[in-house]
Amino acid sequence: MGRVRDVLLIGLDGAMYYFVRKLAEEGLLLNLKALMDDGVHGEAIPCPPTDTPTNWTTIATGATTTTHGVTSFYIHIPGEPFEVGQRLRSRGQLSRYCMAEYIWQVADRRGVPALVLNYPAGWPGGMRKGYVCLYTWSMPEAAPRAVAGARVYTLRLGAPGVQVVGEAEGLESVKPVLTLRLPVEGGLVEEPAAVTLYAFDPDGSGYRLAVPRGEGFEILEEGEWSGWIRARLKVSGGEEWGVPIRGGEYECLFKVKLLKSLEDGVRLERSEVFTAEGWIDPGGLEEEVLRATHYLGEEAVAADLKGRLEYDIWGEEAEYLARQRVEAVRLARIAAFFKQRIGWRLCLLHYHLMDSVNHRFLGYLYREFPFYDEDKAEAAWRFFEEAYKVVDEFVGLLLKTCATRDTLVVVVSDHAALPAWRAVNIRRVFVEAGLLRYRREGGSYVVDWASTRAFPWVEPLMVWVNMRGRDPQGVVEPREYENVREEVIDLLQGLRDPESGDRIATMVMTREEAENVGMGGERAGDVVYFLRPPYTIWCGPIIDLLTYTATDDHLRGGWLVRDQSRVTGIHGYYLPNERVGDFSNSALLIMRGPGVARGVELRRPVRLTDVAPTICHLLEIPPPRDCEGRVIHEALE
Repeated sequence: MGRVRDVLLIGLDGAMYYFVRKLAEEGLLLNLKALMDDGVHGEAIPCPPTDTPTNWTTIATGATTTTHGVTSFYIHIPGEPFEVGQRLRSRGQLSRYCMAEYIWQVADRRGVPALVLNYPAGWPGGMRKGYVCLYTWSMPEAAPRAVAGARVYTLRLGAPGVQVVGEAEGLESVKPVLTLRLPVEGGLVEEPAAVTLYAFDPDGSGYRLAVPRGEGFEILEEGEWSGWIRARLKVSGGEEWGVPIRGGEYECLFKVKLLKSLEDGVRLERSEVFTAEGWIDPGGLEEEVLRATHYLGEEAVAADLKGRLEYDIWGEEAEYLARQRVEAVRLARIAAFFKQRIGWRLCLLHYHLMDSVNHRFLGYLYREFPFYDEDKAEAAWRFFEEAYKVVDEFVGLLLKTCATRDTLVVVVSDHAALPAWRAVNIRRVFVEAGLLRYRREGGSYVVDWASTRAFPWVEPLMVWVNMRGRDPQGVVEPREYENVREEVIDLLQGLRDPESGDRIATMVMTREEAENVGMGGERAGDVVYFLRPPYTIWCGPIIDLLTYTATDDHLRGGWLVRDQSRVTGIHGYYLPNERVGDFSNSALLIMRGPGVARGVELRRPVRLTDVAPTICHLLEIPPPRDCEGRVIHEALE
């Protein structure tokens, strides 16, 4: 083989090596199997905590959590009140909060064009040759890409906004022409707007749709999408899964489709409503990207998939996978668009399907899961198979449109997951120990800092001693710091399940000790710990993660809450190499391209810190400044 000309890193959030190898051997993942047969494959050890922002940052920097400082979805920065870090979810995805250099910054400095697509890190990019393009993954301080979902409207005579105009210049009709005021509403649209369309019947065969275009009209038959329609919309701020949304006025784009002609009107679909600014850096290509990649027939792949799925566990799986398949098609198109536009030589992209599938369904594959049922297990297996087949199709699209024989292809995940069901109420643990106290405020509770000696964090699992002189609301004297920290360590190490007697924490460390596993530094808690599966803290509500506040359920229940079936696969609370049966928390790694060995399964897991330096070695650019990984020489020819 020759030299590596370009690098395509396909990030598959939550993908597990066990599933990929099993399904590939069964002939269900042809594209991934071809990559494995023609390259190297194996497991990679994430950095703790095994969370999404942490490890996509690790992959992009080659640095450990201690060094890059992205400690999970929530970062506590010394000197800030503790609640600030929990109110600013995902700020570690912003480039200014990462303390290490990204691989695309090295590439840009060397004149190598790069694309960072839908990636949970590095916004804004600040590149001269390359672009950061957001998609469905929420990013603080960026404009929301989609502000309203698709909707179907029936607009007929007598309905609000439908009027007879008799005749309209340029439209000949055997029926009275109808003026239609189509709402643009829902989602984040703060002030609903409306656009004017016309329904007319030119020959007695039924209404068509006429979209005003300059001095004329765009005419739609049944089943046809219009071109893009503009609207200036006021978008509300707020939060999406705790991530702040930047409100304001935005130029927006959407389409309409005539679904059916009615005797006295029409049924039509309004597409999703997209902003045309604020989600690509440097800006200016948003509208061009939408026009080149969205609503070009990808809806057909969703309909095809829904038609194939003959099962539903809770009535939502087919619809979910169909949406994910559309997302995959659009992501592949965006990567190809930028390949043609800037000729990128380094692309890092991220697709989030499997992490969501793990969270919802992994437990149903495990016989010791208390809600295990043979029928549900069979349905869950089929759902996993179908989801991985969507992933494989996505990989195939990218290989077809964005890769050549000179492309280094890297398929990597950030973590996997393990079955989980025993929910720990961490607030109650610390309240009962006299370390944490809440006070009533309005309809909920907030931490009473004057009476709190230790504050438990959830993402990641760590505890801060509330120390005077260091923390703004500190009460623990510095001379008492070690005593309180030892009290916390004893508490966590002594936690046992009252029913089984099993220990709940598998490792409890001081911040200094945690540096040995790459999770120390000033952004780490005074105590860092990991749970043993199947114990978990998060059961689904985001408030479970925000310990600066609490509900009656958190404060009045027991500390070991219940067996739960809502979130059945967890990763962030466990050690990176933790295993349960066939399932592992480790990441997936596949590499193929010039200089890579062929048909090799790695005998020992490598580390996610090794991905960036190996790419740089093959691309012949320096590794990122703060890189701590090594070149994976055993994967090379």
